[in-house]
Amino acid sequence: MTNHLPFSLKAFDLPLINNFSRQLLSVKKKRIALVVQGGGQRGIFTAGVFDAFLESGFDPFELYIGTSAGALNLSSYISRQPRFGYDFIVNYTTDNEFFNLYKYLSQQKPMNLDWVLDEVRAQGSLPLDVTTAREVLRHRRALACATRKDTLQDIYMPMYKDNWCDVLRASCAIPVIYNQPVNFDDLEWVDGGVSAAVPVKEAWQRGADLVIVIRTEPVLLPQDESSRFDDWRGKVEIALPDYIERLSLNESLDKVKALHGELTTKFESWKLNWRDTPLVKTGQTDAGPEAESINKGKGWSLLSADNIERFLALTGSNKRLEVIDMLNRYYTTYQGSHEFMLSPPEGLQIIQIAPEKGLKSRALLSGKDDLEVDYREGKLIGREFISHFADILNEATAVKR
Repeated sequence: MTNHLPFSLKAFDLPLINNFSRQLLSVKKKRIALVVQGGGQRGIFTAGVFDAFLESGFDPFELYIGTSAGALNLSSYISRQPRFGYDFIVNYTTDNEFFNLYKYLSQQKPMNLDWVLDEVRAQGSLPLDVTTAREVLRHRRALACATRKDTLQDIYMPMYKDNWCDVLRASCAIPVIYNQPVNFDDLEWVDGGVSAAVPVKEAWQRGADLVIVIRTEPVLLPQDESSRFDDWRGKVEIALPDYIERLSLNESLDKVKALHGELTTKFESWKLNWRDTPLVKTGQTDAGPEAESINKGKGWSLLSADNIERFLALTGSNKRLEVIDMLNRYYTTYQGSHEFMLSPPEGLQIIQIAPEKGLKSRALLSGKDDLEVDYREGKLIGREFISHFADILNEATAVKR
C-alpha cells in the first residue's frame, strides 16, 4: 500500500497518482486534514494553491492546522476570500512599514506585525470575513500552531475565536525580528515554526486518516539528503558574514565573530544528540563551492541564504543563545516531521503538495516579480491537484456538509 505521495510538477508520476487514487476510493468517511507550512513570503505559493481550491469550491477537510504564515493563509481559505493571501503578501508584507532590513539593523526597528494584523481586522483595509469563517467551522476545527517560549513546546490554538488576532500574532511572532512580547493565557509565545514547521504529526494524533500538506519548499526524498548538519553549520559560517559585509554594515562583524564562538560550543553539544549525523568540520569559513550552492538557494534549512533574515537578527540580540536554542528546536522538529511524512504510520496517508524546486521568493524582502512567479506555480499545481483528487476526496470525506 502506498501511503505517501509527493505532488508537484517535478514529481508528477501519473501511475503513482492513479494507484493512490484507487486506494482512496476503497474507503469512505475518511477524516481528512489540511496542514499548512509557514515560510513568510514564500507563503505566496500556498496562496496560489488556495485560490485554485476556492475557485473550484473544494474543501473536504474536517481539520485544518497552520503554522505562522501558513495560519494566515489558512485564515483566508476558511473565510472563503480568494486573492486575500496574494494581496496580503504582495501589497502588505513588501511595504517598508512592515519590515525594512536597513532600518532593522541600523535603528533596531522590528518587523511591524501589529500594523499588518490591524489591517486584517474588521476596521482594516483588508479585513478577514470572520462571520463566514465561523460558519464554515460549525462542523470543522481550525488550529494555529504557536510555541511556548519557556519550554519551546508546540501548542495548538483554536482559530476564529474571540482572540483570533492574538492567536495569529503568536503563531507569526518570529523571534527577535518581531521583538514585542506576545502574552496571553499567562504565557509568552513565539512563532509556531520554531517547534512545528510542518505539524503533520499533530493532525494524525487528532485522528486524521488522510493529511494533505501544503509545503513552501520542495519535498526532499531520502536520496536527496546528505551531510545535513555540516550543511546547516556551513550556511551560518559562510553566508551570514558575507551577507552583512555586502550591506556595508561592518560594525556587525564583531558581533558575528562573538556569535561564532558561542555557536561552536552549541554545535558540539547538539551533534551528540542528532541521529545519523556526520562529524562537524572546523574552520570552514572560506566561501568556496558551498557558498555558490547557498547563493543558488540549495539546501533546506532555515539558515539558507534565501531565509538568512531570521538569523541576521541574532547579531544584535542580547539573548543570542536563547534564539540559537530556538533554531536548534526548529531543526530537530523539522527533521522529525520530514521523516514522518516520508514514512507515515500504518493507517495514515499523506499527500505533500509542494513546489517543483526552491521558490524564487524568500521569507522576507522578496521582489514582487518573484512573488508573482511563485503564486502562479501554486495556482497551477493546485488546479492539477483538483483535477485528480477533488471528486474522490469530496466523496470520501467524513465532514458534515
